[in-house]
Amino acid sequence: MDNSFSSSMYLPCTLFETVSRFDDRSADDMQCGDMGERELLALGLRDISAKVDPYRLVRYDLPNRYELDSPFRSSVSGVKISHQQCVEILFNEMKELSQMFSFEGKYKMLIGEMIDHFRFGNGCGFYSERLNLAFHERLNSYLHANPRLLIEKDIEEFYSYHNPTNYPDLFFKIKAKLLRATLPKFNENEDRINGLGITVHDIAAQAIKLFSLQKYAMGWSATLFFEAQDHFGLDVIDIQSKLYSQFRFFRIWFFLQRHRDFAFKPFFTNFLAVEKIGK
Repeated sequence: MDNSFSSSMYLPCTLFETVSRFDDRSADDMQCGDMGERELLALGLRDISAKVDPYRLVRYDLPNRYELDSPFRSSVSGVKISHQQCVEILFNEMKELSQMFSFEGKYKMLIGEMIDHFRFGNGCGFYSERLNLAFHERLNSYLHANPRLLIEKDIEEFYSYHNPTNYPDLFFKIKAKLLRATLPKFNENEDRINGLGITVHDIAAQAIKLFSLQKYAMGWSATLFFEAQDHFGLDVIDIQSKLYSQFRFFRIWFFLQRHRDFAFKPFFTNFLAVEKIGK
C-alpha cells in the first residue's frame, strides 16, 4: 500500500533547529568597525602585523623582523604608507599566515576564497559547492548518534508495522531523538590542516527538514535537507582566548574587522546537503 499521500499532508517538516538563529547579525562576531585604537590595545592587540604598524600606517623597515618584540618598538623606523597600501599588506599577510592551518587536501583553497570574500564581499553571504560537499561527507562519515542514521532507523521501524498511519507520532519521536544527536562539525584533528577548521570549525546554526517521504510495496524513500550556517567573524571572547590571541593570523583578522577605520564586514557562511535515505 502506498502511504505517500498521508505523509505528504505533514510535509515539509522541520525535524530539528538549533537554538542559535540563522542570520543573527546581533552576534558579537558579526560586529565590525566598532572599536578604536584604545579599545583594541586594551584587548592586547598591540603587535598586529610583522610587516606594518596599522595604527600609524607605517611599513616596517627592519633588518630583523624579531625587533618587533623589542621594548623600543614604538621608535622603530619605517616607511609611511597609505591606508589602502596598509590594507593590501595586511590581507596578503593574512593569506600567507592562513597556510599553517590549511595546507593539505581538496579544501585547502577555501580559506583564500573566504579571505577574499571578507575583503571584497561587503558582508554578503558566502556559498561554496566545496563546503556543501564537505558537509555531505561529514554527515556520512560517522556512526555514533548520526542524525541521518537516527532518522533512517526511526522511519524503518515505523514502516515495519502493518499499515502505519500515525505520522505526527513518528515526527515527534524523531524530533526527540535528534535532541541527543551529534551534529556535524569541522573540529576533527584532520580539520586543523585541511582548511575546514580555519574556515568553519564549529557551526553556528543548523536545521534538518524532511521534504518527502514515500512508502512503496517493497520499501520506502525520503529526502532530508540539512542546512547550516557559520559566522566568518571574530568576537571579543575569541581574541581574548589563549589559543586565538597567540596567532598573528587572528590578530590581523580581528583588527581588520573591528577597527573603525578598516571595518571589513564579517559574513554568513551558508552550506547545505540534500540526503536521500530509504530501504
